[in-house]
Amino acid sequence: MEAELSSDESPLLRATNLERKLGISKIYLKLEIVNPTKTHKDRIAKAHVKYAKELGFSGITVGTCGNYGTSIAYFAEKEGLKAVIFIPKHYENSRVEEMKRYGAEVILVDGSYESAVFMSKTFAATMNYYDANPGSQPMVDYEAYSLISKEILKEVEPYAVFVPVGNGSTLVGVYYGFKKYGKMPKIIGVTTSYGNQILNAFYTGSTEEVRDFVETHLNEPLVSSISFDLQKALEAIKSSGGYVFGFADDTALKYARILETSEGIKVLPASALTMAGLVKFVKKFGITDEDFVLLLTGGV
Repeated sequence: MEAELSSDESPLLRATNLERKLGISKIYLKLEIVNPTKTHKDRIAKAHVKYAKELGFSGITVGTCGNYGTSIAYFAEKEGLKAVIFIPKHYENSRVEEMKRYGAEVILVDGSYESAVFMSKTFAATMNYYDANPGSQPMVDYEAYSLISKEILKEVEPYAVFVPVGNGSTLVGVYYGFKKYGKMPKIIGVTTSYGNQILNAFYTGSTEEVRDFVETHLNEPLVSSISFDLQKALEAIKSSGGYVFGFADDTALKYARILETSEGIKVLPASALTMAGLVKFVKKFGITDEDFVLLLTGGV
């Protein structure tokens, strides 16, 4: 399924105040927070809903920690599809009421995000619903996210791009896009230090499920005991000469505040960690005189 560039492009802003504050040459902010439900998930949700309708499905389902389910519900309502969303009942930023306002049926799950995904997959197979879960139609995800790269390249050829990492689908799609359009920056994954399989695998080489993890209301979009795009994400990072950084919740809060006070932009703390990744990258490698892009994936 080939994605098409549309008028729904998100802006790329030069962050001159941050440049002065951090002593870094050029910082660009890719504002996915302007999408209809305020996150980058709108890109893949729109693509999956369109594909589900083309295939003749009457309904679509997904397991979510909140943002993706809201996006699916939003676009499903627009296209007249029934959305059934599975979500862990203990999640605090789940956006359940928004999903219901868009007409979705929400099923609360006793268990983890991975449990919600498994239940959604089972539901899809049993009820003949379109399965929009990670790993079910990966090329739909990659094509949709590849447009982020295409939009960036219309304005700048970055040295490095910083991407929040949960399952790794966004990072893989951004890498796929740069590869597709013939320009390859370093792809830097940024995530929670409280438990993410891609982070763990990058540093230890182990691809075992992460069992020692802590979910908080701040890191819910990033914590991942099983990352559905693990191998492709690791390949993208390594082949681009990239890196992965993990941070605690207090760092996420710190950089969310810095971003708001410096540039007047409000994002989820998990999204603001791309700035923390840039600061750590610059300190680690001593590179400041380049073009850097921070992908801001979730707004408040």
